[in-house]
Amino acid sequence: MVNLRSLEIFYWAAQLNSFSRAAEKLNTTQPTISQRIAGLEDQFGTQLMNRSSKPISLTPSGRALLVHAELILRQVAKLEQEFDLSMQAPRTIRLGVSETIVHTWLARFLGETHRCFPNIDFDITVDVTPSIMSGLRDGEIDIGLMLGPATIDGMACLHLVDYSLRFYAAPGVIQGNRLTVDELKRLPIITFPRQTYPYSHLREKLFSLTGQTPRIFTNSSQATIERMAADAIGVALFAEGALSPSSANALVAVESDLELPPMSFYAFYMLGVGSEILESLVGIARKVAAASSAP
Repeated sequence: MVNLRSLEIFYWAAQLNSFSRAAEKLNTTQPTISQRIAGLEDQFGTQLMNRSSKPISLTPSGRALLVHAELILRQVAKLEQEFDLSMQAPRTIRLGVSETIVHTWLARFLGETHRCFPNIDFDITVDVTPSIMSGLRDGEIDIGLMLGPATIDGMACLHLVDYSLRFYAAPGVIQGNRLTVDELKRLPIITFPRQTYPYSHLREKLFSLTGQTPRIFTNSSQATIERMAADAIGVALFAEGALSPSSANALVAVESDLELPPMSFYAFYMLGVGSEILESLVGIARKVAAASSAP
């Protein structure tokens, strides 16, 4: 008889094209993945995976088994869902989160999730969008709450919330509390890293307004951005409403004619076997995010 755990391991190794990524996702070791798949190959009497290729690939027999494995695993997931077993089982969800969400509604999301699914724990990684996306692709993260949208094969992308961008500065740094073109030439803007929004839009806008190469200081930590602005190094730019309580008295919102598109946040997770619980958690995230932006 075919072992269900072995089918699950085979399925995720095939989906992620990697033994190590499958081991990370299934919270096991790479040797265990290799042994389980070798056991299936012995059982079926045929090679299922080309291990010499990078990434690994399925043989014709492997592709045939993948069809059956997905059907079986989906049926098991449906059975568990019908009897509410998947929701009751203790498990850890690996969550990748943009720092803006940490400063706005992450605590409410965790509280609501615990109320609905008390047996679920979270392993939380706070990082920039490109790193979270890489973790999702590699199977190291189950759900990513980050900037979007993006079209990725096999991955859900659901809108959460939009936040307007706002400038913040230490009191007295900006005359009249309005960021003019002259001020933009004089002071650097402190914001998120180059590979993330709003850096690219900001740079183009500043260049067209000032006619000179803009001074932009970047950092992946909003707490550091706030600290630098509080020390009058420059003017901070991040999501409106995300100012941390510790900086409430150190920074003031600054008006500006510089218009930038909002920061749009989306939830990403891999579709397929076992995605039902992820879909439920993202549903909670969408409700909490919507409530956080309501007037």
